[in-house]
Amino acid sequence: MIGYYYKLIYLLPVTLITGSFLPDLIVVTCSLLFLVDTFRNKYFIYYDNIFFKVFSLFFLLLVVSSSFSGELLSFKYSLGYIRYGIFSIFIFYVLKNFKNVKFNFSVILILIFIFLIFDGVIQLLFGKNILLFQLQSYNDKLAYITSVFGEEKKLGSYLARLFPIFLMSIILFNKEFPKKKLEKYFSILIFLPFILIIFTTERVSISIVTFFLLLVLFKSNIFFKSKKTYFLIISSLFILLTYYNPLLYEKFMSILYSSGLVFPGWTQNGQVIGEYDIGLFFFSKFHHDQIFNAINTFKDNIFFGVGPRGFRNIYSLHPHNFHAQVLSEAGVFAYLVLFALFMFLFYKLNKIIFFTKLENSCAEIKFFLMTSFFISLIPIPSGDFFNNWLNIIIYLPVGFYLYYDDKKI
Repeated sequence: MIGYYYKLIYLLPVTLITGSFLPDLIVVTCSLLFLVDTFRNKYFIYYDNIFFKVFSLFFLLLVVSSSFSGELLSFKYSLGYIRYGIFSIFIFYVLKNFKNVKFNFSVILILIFIFLIFDGVIQLLFGKNILLFQLQSYNDKLAYITSVFGEEKKLGSYLARLFPIFLMSIILFNKEFPKKKLEKYFSILIFLPFILIIFTTERVSISIVTFFLLLVLFKSNIFFKSKKTYFLIISSLFILLTYYNPLLYEKFMSILYSSGLVFPGWTQNGQVIGEYDIGLFFFSKFHHDQIFNAINTFKDNIFFGVGPRGFRNIYSLHPHNFHAQVLSEAGVFAYLVLFALFMFLFYKLNKIIFFTKLENSCAEIKFFLMTSFFISLIPIPSGDFFNNWLNIIIYLPVGFYLYYDDKKI
């Protein structure tokens, strides 16, 4: 039966553009059918790895948290969370047992990235994209692109979080046509999502792709072979974009203004320029307040929290931070699993960055995919921890990592 539905994987990059319903429908469908095939064909060996054991422990703690919360709706998010782990194993199985899936998926993702870059540039230059979606703007008239996402600011998140798989796709495409010598062209192509993400003005996405691009620049032996030249190009591009677009520069500086690290100054009326709050904050006063709300909620529910999505029942929103949300909603035991995973990945990545040479393309791909998952766990402002669209993007690289950790290219 799996021979029929595994091709739904190819639709994921496309459906993620449409919103959360269709990609989640694919994940739920594939997870349920694969679970049936697991018991029918005894695929249990694919679940016998550290990832799924840690994931299962975390999942069980979420369910226990829901049980103690007394909220039936909480079970929707705790029990439903299992689909991401099963889907990761499903991808692992498909990659290992079906030929050409990696290449086909790579071609689709590369084409979508190229389309979004092309569409975003059209929207930036002409005020509308090819679907006639308007170029968006803030009250201060700073324009930002959203491409096919319309009024939703998701373009930057889509490109930044899928950027590691995009790099993997480029490597696989280049291996399929080794005589074409496409490395230089692909190195240039990598810059384009970076530039596009800057014009989305999504600060977290810009931080993610910049962090990842710097890691690739200094660590990769496939991309950016002339590292000093490419570093100069990246730096020059960023400086020029902000110099000739003062509003864009102010948008970047707003990170420092809102956190209190840099004071924006006073107006002639004696008010703070931009109406920023005075003080030192984690990212901004809003994010700072939500973290302390989460800590206070945790203090009253130390062991099992208030249940998945329970924070929203108290404050009508989520904490905008994965660590704060898990701590307050799932309690100390679940958070220790999350924190231990974060520290483990931190240790592994630092060991690779400073002490390990990436000998081949397989090692580079594993490094990219591991970094992708690690970035999602960094305690910076984030979306809802239980958001399905976000979780699909976060867990998508895991199945690929399990495959490359099990087999060389």
